[in-house]
Amino acid sequence: MNGVDPQELLQLIATRRSIRKWTDQEVPDELIHQALTAATWAPNGGNFQPWHFVVVKNRELIQKMADAVQEKTLLMASWPEAEPFREHVERWKTSSDFFRTAPACIAVYMGDYRSIADRLLAARGREDADAAAMQDARHLGSSRLQTIAGAIMQMLLMFHAQGLGAVWMAGPQQAKQEIEAILPPVEGMDFVALVPVGYPAQERTLTRKPVEEVSTWLK
Repeated sequence: MNGVDPQELLQLIATRRSIRKWTDQEVPDELIHQALTAATWAPNGGNFQPWHFVVVKNRELIQKMADAVQEKTLLMASWPEAEPFREHVERWKTSSDFFRTAPACIAVYMGDYRSIADRLLAARGREDADAAAMQDARHLGSSRLQTIAGAIMQMLLMFHAQGLGAVWMAGPQQAKQEIEAILPPVEGMDFVALVPVGYPAQERTLTRKPVEEVSTWLK
């Protein structure tokens, strides 16, 4: 039974924005718990549910994570290979650690998941050209990556429905080892994303390409 109005759901989806500025107001634990519950109902490969979420509200830990990301940004900015991208890199140097002002951060961890196809292809090996091609294709859109993406998206939508503002960050992966050392260990899982969240201190309006431009219909 579906009691959700499709237009209301579409409105929720269409009005969600990535928020990077927040007020100092604390985010209640129950709202974060509700958003994590939404995340855990995401579709996932084999119902393996290969996720774990570390909720960080400790200001010192958030600062340490931001420092680690900024340090890696400055390192990359110092490389001669950065010169062709200098204008963008200069902005990046001042913005990669913006999440240090967030009242809370959700560190997203992803566990291993290998379907029967993944296991069969691994056993076959890359000497077989067909198997190698299929392995490459499955790696490009891996089940575990798609699983964790669905969980994060449902979390973001719940935060938006609650009047909170959040942003999905992949950039902090550049400091993966450092962040995993800062936070409590999550055995058998890898840090893959950071979701800072709080009460928004900005409004953003963005457009999207029309569906007709990004879709092909075969009838």
